[in-house]
Amino acid sequence: MSFTTFLLTTRFSKILGFGVLLGITVGCSAIRNLPEDSILLRKNSVFVDNQLAVDTVANIVQPKPNNRFLGIPFGLLLYQSAKDSTDIAFENWLAKKPNRKKRMNAIWSEKQVKKMKAYKSGFQAWKRKTGEAPVFSDSLSTKIIAQKLNSFLSNEGYFNATVKISTTLSNRNASVKYNVSTNTPYFIDSIKTNIQSPVLDSIYVANKVDSKIKQGDRFRTTAFEQERNRLSELFRNAGVYPFQLKSIDFSVGVDSTGIDYRLPVQLNIRNNIENQEGNPVPKEYKISKMNTVAVLLGKAGNTGNEAYDSIGVFDGMTIFSQGKMKYNSKLLRESIDFRTNEPYSDTSRSTTLKQLNRLQSFDYPTIRYQYANEDETLLDASIFLMPKKRYSLDYALDVTQSNILKRGIAFSSGLSVLNVFKGAETLELGARGSFGRSADVAISEYGFDIQLRAPQFLLPFSSKINKQNLAPLTILRVGVGSQENIGLDKQSLNGSIQYQWNPIEKRRWTFSLMDVEFVNNKNKANYFGVYTNAYGELNQIALNTNTNPNYLVNDRLIIPQGTASFIGDVLDGSTSILASDPSYQRVQRIEERRRRLTQNNLIISSGINFFSSSKQGIFDREFMQFRANLSWSGNLLKSLAKSFNWKQENGQYLLFEVPFSQFIKLEADFVKHWTVSEDQVVAIRAFAGAAIPYGNADNIPFNRSFFGGGAYDNRAWEVYRLGPGSSDTGNEFNEANLKMSFNAEYRFDLIGAFKGALFVDAGNIWNVADNVDESARRFDGFRDLDELAVGTGIGFRYDFGLFLLRLDMGFKTHNPVLPKGNRWNWNYQLKNANPTLGINYPF
Repeated sequence: MSFTTFLLTTRFSKILGFGVLLGITVGCSAIRNLPEDSILLRKNSVFVDNQLAVDTVANIVQPKPNNRFLGIPFGLLLYQSAKDSTDIAFENWLAKKPNRKKRMNAIWSEKQVKKMKAYKSGFQAWKRKTGEAPVFSDSLSTKIIAQKLNSFLSNEGYFNATVKISTTLSNRNASVKYNVSTNTPYFIDSIKTNIQSPVLDSIYVANKVDSKIKQGDRFRTTAFEQERNRLSELFRNAGVYPFQLKSIDFSVGVDSTGIDYRLPVQLNIRNNIENQEGNPVPKEYKISKMNTVAVLLGKAGNTGNEAYDSIGVFDGMTIFSQGKMKYNSKLLRESIDFRTNEPYSDTSRSTTLKQLNRLQSFDYPTIRYQYANEDETLLDASIFLMPKKRYSLDYALDVTQSNILKRGIAFSSGLSVLNVFKGAETLELGARGSFGRSADVAISEYGFDIQLRAPQFLLPFSSKINKQNLAPLTILRVGVGSQENIGLDKQSLNGSIQYQWNPIEKRRWTFSLMDVEFVNNKNKANYFGVYTNAYGELNQIALNTNTNPNYLVNDRLIIPQGTASFIGDVLDGSTSILASDPSYQRVQRIEERRRRLTQNNLIISSGINFFSSSKQGIFDREFMQFRANLSWSGNLLKSLAKSFNWKQENGQYLLFEVPFSQFIKLEADFVKHWTVSEDQVVAIRAFAGAAIPYGNADNIPFNRSFFGGGAYDNRAWEVYRLGPGSSDTGNEFNEANLKMSFNAEYRFDLIGAFKGALFVDAGNIWNVADNVDESARRFDGFRDLDELAVGTGIGFRYDFGLFLLRLDMGFKTHNPVLPKGNRWNWNYQLKNANPTLGINYPF
């Protein structure tokens, strides 16, 4: 069915008509509840020189009209539904019947009745807080907005701009239009200087080319503010320690006749004004150089005035300590960005504090300066470092429940030890586990981890590259785990050596020298007890075949003896199923997947990761992120295996009786957010990844494969239920080694902390260059891009502040499993939606 046909269906017409009727009815309800003679602001629009403004100029017009969704002001209606004097109303209700209060206290207790009263009052307060108060329109507010527009335009160089207001009224709703005429702007003409300090004048002249105000530019007050900040930063980083921003101002000449639109500008930089015995005294600015640099190391937990002992001088830095020196002098020296005889610099000071905090060994490092001579040209720097407590212990205990663990207890505990080897290293020991039952089956899972984090590269001969301005970090990690439940059960061992550095702020590189992972599946015989869809398919084939009756009980294959024997008979040709029969291929596929998912895995890999972000903070709404990862596994082992003739099985070399994996994997992820308006954001994400097996492997381990669907991928499909390709495997866990994913989301505010979103998700997974031969699962070229699954839908979110709870309803708009010609579906009925719950935004 085409989209045009869909629009003409009776159902859609009814829905559209109902929506229009509901909008009109609810809109009238909101008007009836307004105070008498008040006018509700329905729309603001700003036209600048007959062009609709959608940028900063439009945002000046505040307040905005009440938010509406599908034309309905839900926030306003919620606010209007709040009732006053609920406490009195509740008391009147209790007193309305003689014995009601006594009866309520007897049933619920007096304390509970008081809580009911508080709840009713609190609920009304919540409605006022979450809803939106009505936004009114009146002549005074429009005049104030016009004045703000004029002020903004003057700051942009349009001194003669005019603002005209026109208001259209309809059923107590006002649409206000602001028509702005900018007229001729003013431009900067000559730029002169009046700098009282020769030192500042020479610094200004040497850096004049970077000035934010230039002859011929349109007048903008923001440019003048940027120039003030630039000069203040320039002077303080050039050694002018006491420089004050208030010493800078500008004189701008304006032609009173209004004929000349060129503005002569003069930059004024006055000397410092000091208060001496109550009298202001001008003092010429000078350059101050660092004289001495002292580090004073306190003692953790010491609150007294214990004396500092001199430890010695290291590379121009004098070290004092309360008690024994417990930190590496070279590391401290590299963390301090300024040196003797260098001019004072604000940037060096902030860099030093940043690098000392990065060591995670000190509480709030502090730097104090004082002049070392009467001319105030030398500065002594004292850096106070108070070590944190060396040992810290944390633990948690929770009652837990899940789809598998019906009732149980989970715990975690960790011990942190700081400055283990005097190089600000952090040693972390962790333990975790859970115990419980599922029906009559006991379930347990536990693990232990050891991690060492060092703020330097732990490498031989690394002194030349261990620079703290690169933020070097080494992470050594070893962990073991064991799991016993209703599944396959497994034991795992993992270890890694990683190096991380930040050559530029907001950019991070991570090199994994070695990442070892060993997984030992212990309960392989229970495979068909876990993967019930595969078992059902196999059992149905067995019932339709001349199967040995000893393999069956009550028409069901016995696990594991019956399933293993039946599969062996089919593949050996001992049944009526021929090799050319589709059932033979299905059994073969089931067995290949069983062997792959139950096979023990040994992965010894290396890799490099790059991450870049323009995000300034957690509340930044407009930013870009890019992440790329390249990893490879098995190359060194394959060379050793050939050289030393290691044992082979089925054409694969074994290490510790396990075939090791060999592959190369590349991933790229791009995220971009745009701010459409104050309460609207458009976000997109693009991901592509491929993992190619070769050499000692013909497939990718399950935990290094890709999957589709779920709350953070394509939300129209359940997690692991999408793909591969156009196949309809029926497997519980679908995965493959090639993935493409594209997501777009339009986010907007609804009522208070309630938010909404419209989204489109597209993508799929495929098999490529591995041992899968089924064409529906494989990616054989760009023609297979028509197998991209497309999900569309709507989302509802509630922002708790620290986190966001998300409910998304996704619809399978393009389903590659269906035959071509029937894949597009526009039937957006609620019963066809796939609901997904998530924490925070998906990207």
